[in-house]
Amino acid sequence: MGHIQRHCVEMAVGDSDLSELGLTHREMVTITRSLRVGASGRSILAHLPEPLRRQVLSEPLPKGVGPGAYRDRDKLLASLADIQKKGYAIGYQEFARGWDSYAAPVIWGDAILGSVLLLKPSSTAPAPRDRYVMAVKVAAAEVCQVFGNAGSEGDATAEST
Repeated sequence: MGHIQRHCVEMAVGDSDLSELGLTHREMVTITRSLRVGASGRSILAHLPEPLRRQVLSEPLPKGVGPGAYRDRDKLLASLADIQKKGYAIGYQEFARGWDSYAAPVIWGDAILGSVLLLKPSSTAPAPRDRYVMAVKVAAAEVCQVFGNAGSEGDATAEST
């Protein structure tokens, strides 16, 4: 059986260059394929049916993940429950050293379609994190509306972090 993974990555780089991540292209693709790493992957993992979640959790972390990646299973599981409760995820240097991630799940009916992700250098994170959380939640809500599912996970309310 194949690995559960993201099948499409659509990105807007803005003023950044992906080389700033400090990863090779191969590392970037390998790490982003894992749903165990980063706010985006974990926001999807938190909403998968239990059999699929168990499969993902049985896979090893990819090589090259950031220092903040969850290596402890119990802490990872606790983070998934928190994501379900809050409707967003924050990853502190999980994906790459020096980069934090903010994500909200995109859900259509009972199915998780993906997530909206904002990747920011950790050095810029002291700005109110609520701003980044709100941005991904609003974007996820807009994607849900495209699928005719307004209001699901995308009520665009952010809690203080």
